[in-house]
Amino acid sequence: MKLFRSLCSLLRKEKLDAAMTEEMQAHVDLQTERNRAEGMSPEEARYAALRQFGNVASLQQETREQRTGATLELLLRDVSLSWRSLHRSPGFAVTVVVSLALGIGAATAVYSVAHALLFSPLRYAAADQLVEIQSWHQRDGASDVAPATFGDVAAANASFQSVAAQYYYYVNLTGRTTPVLLNSAEVTKDFFPTFGVEPWRGRALIADDFHPGAAPVAVLGHALWREMFQADERVIGTQIMLDEVSHTVVGIMPPSFKDPAQTAVLWRPMLGGRDNLADRASHYWTMFGRRKAGVALVQANAELAAIGERMRQAYPEHYENWTLRAVDLRALIVANYRQGLLVLLAGVGCLLAITAANVTALSILRILARRRELAVRMALGSSLGRVLRLLAVENLLLSAAGGIGGVLLAAWSVPVLLASLPEGWLPRADEVAMNLPVLLTGLGLAAICGSLTGAAAGRLLLRVQANDVLKEGSRGASGRSAGRLRTGLIVGEIAVAIVLLAGAGLLGRSFAGLAERRPGIDAARLLSVTISQSGKRYDNPAKGWSYFSRALEAVAALPGVEAAGFTQTSPFRWGIPIAFAPGEPRSDGRTKIVQAFTDAVTVDYFRATGIPLKQGRIFTAADDHRAPPIVVLSETAARQLFGASDPIGRTINAGPEAIFTVIGVVGDVRRSGLASESPPQVYRAMAQRTPSFATLMVRASVAPASLAKSVQGALLGIDPDTPVTDVTTMARVVDRSIAQPRLHLVLFGVFAGLALLLAAVGLYGLVAYNVEQRGREFGIRTALGATRTDILRQVLADGGRLVARGAMLGVLGALIGAKALEGLVHGVSLHDPVVLLGGVAVLAAVALLACWLPARRASKSDPMVALRAE
Repeated sequence: MKLFRSLCSLLRKEKLDAAMTEEMQAHVDLQTERNRAEGMSPEEARYAALRQFGNVASLQQETREQRTGATLELLLRDVSLSWRSLHRSPGFAVTVVVSLALGIGAATAVYSVAHALLFSPLRYAAADQLVEIQSWHQRDGASDVAPATFGDVAAANASFQSVAAQYYYYVNLTGRTTPVLLNSAEVTKDFFPTFGVEPWRGRALIADDFHPGAAPVAVLGHALWREMFQADERVIGTQIMLDEVSHTVVGIMPPSFKDPAQTAVLWRPMLGGRDNLADRASHYWTMFGRRKAGVALVQANAELAAIGERMRQAYPEHYENWTLRAVDLRALIVANYRQGLLVLLAGVGCLLAITAANVTALSILRILARRRELAVRMALGSSLGRVLRLLAVENLLLSAAGGIGGVLLAAWSVPVLLASLPEGWLPRADEVAMNLPVLLTGLGLAAICGSLTGAAAGRLLLRVQANDVLKEGSRGASGRSAGRLRTGLIVGEIAVAIVLLAGAGLLGRSFAGLAERRPGIDAARLLSVTISQSGKRYDNPAKGWSYFSRALEAVAALPGVEAAGFTQTSPFRWGIPIAFAPGEPRSDGRTKIVQAFTDAVTVDYFRATGIPLKQGRIFTAADDHRAPPIVVLSETAARQLFGASDPIGRTINAGPEAIFTVIGVVGDVRRSGLASESPPQVYRAMAQRTPSFATLMVRASVAPASLAKSVQGALLGIDPDTPVTDVTTMARVVDRSIAQPRLHLVLFGVFAGLALLLAAVGLYGLVAYNVEQRGREFGIRTALGATRTDILRQVLADGGRLVARGAMLGVLGALIGAKALEGLVHGVSLHDPVVLLGGVAVLAAVALLACWLPARRASKSDPMVALRAE
């Protein structure tokens, strides 16, 4: 019935509006003039004319417009009054705006990073269907797949629309003034279709490009095209020299496309003649898949497990204790950052809570200071709603200023934060931006803080009784209620501040422990240089070894060089994991497999890096291609392969054609980072296996950075077409491995420092207000014989009780919340008493200072003032 009446009313309104024709409007205007001639006001004349012609709808519309105009005028008046009121209290306004800006700025900055990494989809078509397919060992965990494993999955699966694989390969871009080392991705034919990407210009790789004997082609990344080819679209169809082999540029990828690891700058086809598709031992292909519509990840993993079981039965020597699994690609990309970002979001949430509490406490103190003013307004006729609206406008102005300041602070701090991180360290860093969702989040946080503050202020104002307030000396119920609310807010601030201080303390002790860990190499005076040979010029091991030998002689002869040695890979940056087994290959499948990083190194590599010999011997000049295949193991590799047995003289194998004799054991290297344990490492003699690229380690007797130019010049003097890149100190490389713990510590430390400052400001404001309210009491106590020390002790005791209550809650919260830091701290107990007591001590010291300042003022109370008032 109510719906029917509303519908009839709407139809009647439309009918009346339609009835207002031009003719009727003319009659209304004429009658309005007649009514004005009879002495009516313009409003009365118009109203009477409309009533006469019965156009109630038009009358209501004009009435609404008048009310809207009056409301707007009243709102503008409130804004003006609020601005003048805040202008008279600049200290309060500035404190609130700065507090809000700091809290909202920190929250917005952290959320902008979390939004890009955790919440926004990957920049691929239907990105939620993309997975990485991994080999999974029951002891060693995840690794890439072997080439033959990729072929088995591609042929047997029914869950994936397409699968693709890639591996990285250094190539030299020559034919330029200075040769450049580029990171190429060799990919299978379905690589670009799997990611659902089309080229920006030209074409992608097609099936004909993968045939043996096909003309070499390359697809350029957009950034490489802009930097190396001056953004010239005419490069498509031209020839470029990669490893001294002419490649035709067939396409340019769009700016938004990057491979998941954001490493490759160009893509080339995998060729059957160059890549061993029957290899089941070497896990170096990264495999991706696009699930079919309607196929859940659980279903895909069940099928992969079945394929893995069939592979294990067919090839037990390669797949014993191995299986296959698919992992959501976005989750995998940010897996190492997810927990840290969530912890930072929680930390910045605590800081924001302290900010809101502090602003609320300050607003309450301001209302209490204005109680008489507000009571006079209500006594003179202002309604409670009018006063509440005035306070709401003040909160709106402060929140808007704090929100805008916070967003501007975040917009400034995010680029600074990203610039301070090592290049390429943070995935999806180019997607971190102050976009619309982040901007709305920052302004929304400001609105929430303003709403909470306004609600607390409104609740307090509802308790104000004008007659009671106007009575001299009366505090009223609102004063007691406000006191309890302020006290609760300050206690809460202290508790949350201790939680943040404890978290920062745990991260700090953990980082200090990591920084003191021995990396396994002496990185203090070590220079690292990457070299990549041309596959055409150095087309056999003898030519490649000749270059490396001449390079070692040239660098070793430089002043300030103590030792120099080559390694195929680079510790703390990247490595090549290969499966090894002790003894001779077995056909019964009962083989103990150990995934170990494998390097080919020169004789002086161990001396240059400071890796100590533990047992046996290291390589000598006699260990060349004519000598039997030999290896040196790290301590971890020897222990995992042979247990407690002596490994010297025993053999290991990486397949029937790769059997090696162990000649020595050297110290472990934390090559995956200081936060990780030392993985197994197998070293081969570079004279027996000469790679096309290597890293030169130079031990310096002077500052290693000072040798950079001379080392680079010596190497280019041997072959000016061989790129010499990544010239850096190993100390910097090792330090980069703890960039993530350092970032967590710095940000959490900033949050804890701001929380401590805000809590101290809030406590100071509360104690100062209480001292002001008790001024007469302190004067009378002094008149009755109390000393300044007594007054000082009383005020400090009152503040100390608040700190004690907050500290107890904070310690409890820290004990509960420490679980969130599990996995982010190393070598420190999550409930470390030193950290907890240290956090409480720091806060107590700051809180004591915040209480002492108003306590000192209270101790100087003049008793004569109090007695005159009484």
